[in-house]
Amino acid sequence: MRAIDEGRSLEALEERSGEDLWQKVFDAIEDPIFIQNASGVILRANRAAGALLGRSAEALVGRFCYEVVHGTASFIEGCPFVRSWTSRRRESYTLFMHDRWYRVTIDPLLDAKQDVAGAIHIITDVSEIKRIDELRSHLAAILETSEEAIVGTALDGRIVSMNASAQRLFGFDSAGAQGRPVTDTVPDERKDEWNAAISRVIGGDAGKRFESEIVVGGERLEISVGISRVLDERGVVGGISFMIHDLSAQRRAERALVAYVTEASLRMKVPLGAVSEEVDRVTALLAGGAITPLEAVAILKVQKTHLDQIARNLADLDRAVANSDGEIPEAYRRFFAGE
Repeated sequence: MRAIDEGRSLEALEERSGEDLWQKVFDAIEDPIFIQNASGVILRANRAAGALLGRSAEALVGRFCYEVVHGTASFIEGCPFVRSWTSRRRESYTLFMHDRWYRVTIDPLLDAKQDVAGAIHIITDVSEIKRIDELRSHLAAILETSEEAIVGTALDGRIVSMNASAQRLFGFDSAGAQGRPVTDTVPDERKDEWNAAISRVIGGDAGKRFESEIVVGGERLEISVGISRVLDERGVVGGISFMIHDLSAQRRAERALVAYVTEASLRMKVPLGAVSEEVDRVTALLAGGAITPLEAVAILKVQKTHLDQIARNLADLDRAVANSDGEIPEAYRRFFAGE
């Protein structure tokens, strides 16, 4: 029993192993760490500190922190250790060194009078974190400026985020959307298709686009919806992303163009049919010698007048479409306007 009790004592364990366990633990930490006195002289350093600064941990002892870290003859401007003399609390800053980004943190050691007697100096490599943060910021900027409305929800379909385009589409800001079901603006008769699509995506199906409708400000909008899973760092589904495109203008344009083609066809069908029949009749009469060439020319000139009128009618229709309030594509509008 006594042997067990001795094994529980750190001092006893050090005596039995013949090693300085405190230093072993110190060296096991991957972040470079050293302890310094109030003047910034290094009193103890771990192996990682030596590796980062290009010398053994033992060779760092007795050197000034600013000398080995910055290669300067005194504390640098904004040094967190110097700031801690006043704040008496943890101070830190980001440092670019050896082509990497590091977070330098100072934890001051205070004496009985609460004066700084030294500090624990920790250097953490944050290059990967910084790269990911920059990537996230870049992606966030892309999403925020995207013309596609993007909505993020929890697994239960309640909104947690939305970009500016989504706010414009739905008519409320991100704060006002928090916690609202994403199907809040979906007509009752279309909600089942949304819920079914969400369930399929959560279940592992690849996200697919489908067309649906939402009601905003009393107006029914036609939209295209893409749904996909959002995975967390474990690869587990943590949320759902909705990419929504407003098709209303496109659908109105399509209907306007269909109406144009239909009306143009009706305007041309009967007159062109009559002109065609008259040309066939004149050709037969001329071939049979029933009329002279001059008489045939006179008749065809009349039919040309009819064709000119058809062309004017279509031009009037083109201008009417180009000047209408209908949301037809600008390229078509310019075509109809003869630009």
